[in-house]
Amino acid sequence: MSSEETIIQIMPATGWVAVYDIDGEESAEAIVCFALVEAVEDGVKSRDVRPMCADGKLIDFADAAENFLRVEELAEFEEEEDEEDEEDEVEE
Repeated sequence: MSSEETIIQIMPATGWVAVYDIDGEESAEAIVCFALVEAVEDGVKSRDVRPMCADGKLIDFADAAENFLRVEELAEFEEEEDEEDEEDEVEE
């Protein structure tokens, strides 16, 4: 199987994060941009919007990481984190 990907367009992703599983805990990393990507696999074209994150000087697809879970708005992720902290305080 041969596969080729081309970035068609890049859009800013202010306020969005990629959520990863780090040792059983969810961790968020800011998304730099969303990329409209055209893929051709075995002669079949498809287009997807994919998140990209910065890792030092490199920008790569966030969803390519093995521990990638989802894309979420930062405000929603922070709300969920606050709710979990409150639940932990009640249990103690």
